[in-house]
Amino acid sequence: MTDSKLPRNIAHRGSSGEYPENTLSAYWGAINSKADIIEMDLQLTADNQVVVFHDRTVDRIFKLKSGKSIRDFNLKKLKGLDVGSWFDPSFEGLKIPTLNEVLVELPKDISLILEIKGKEDALFEAILNMLDDYERKLGLGYISVRDELAFTTVRNWNSTHKIGLMQKKRPPAEFLNVVDDYIVEIIQIRWKNWLESDWKELENRKLVVTAFFADKNADYAFLCSKNIDGIFTNFPSRLTEFLSNFRAQM
Repeated sequence: MTDSKLPRNIAHRGSSGEYPENTLSAYWGAINSKADIIEMDLQLTADNQVVVFHDRTVDRIFKLKSGKSIRDFNLKKLKGLDVGSWFDPSFEGLKIPTLNEVLVELPKDISLILEIKGKEDALFEAILNMLDDYERKLGLGYISVRDELAFTTVRNWNSTHKIGLMQKKRPPAEFLNVVDDYIVEIIQIRWKNWLESDWKELENRKLVVTAFFADKNADYAFLCSKNIDGIFTNFPSRLTEFLSNFRAQM
């Protein structure tokens, strides 16, 4: 872990506790909440367009019972569906954003974590090419991958962007062994299953540590006590207020 005194405020899928997740409205909500970094999930459509979407199937967000994934739809079809009303009727009419739209609309100085949901080379290549085309840096963020194969693939393409590895459901000790074996520098941990012995193991490594996720002040306080580098939260406005008060008491 680094010596930073306060963790970064990472807006999980944007300000997803207050707006429909992974929408431009959620990202602007995060910006207005003074989040340090915006996290988003990227997938490929049937016609190889990169869109921002989290789930394995489209059913929860689009209120369907299809069992189909984003890969089963082309972009035109997806743009005809509503990604807002599942959250609240007042958001009806919001459309799924493409990565292209996100990069065009959000200011270039906004830091991003781009979570790659698929394992296809076409998805990795499309994302990296688009970042290059827009000359877009990720700032305090990174490209987030789910497994060792994706980590190796992205790194081998000589990307100039930082790469983070997600713990997922692996036990902490097993995950740290993988981190050591693959010389990972940025990790995303599921902190609630970490024992004190696991935290001590982490102290011996020079890693950038981000924690997924926390929405309560007590959890924010615990993670601050561990001197981690970033906290994923669905309520960045809440974390901004907490960190402001925490700073004032230091």
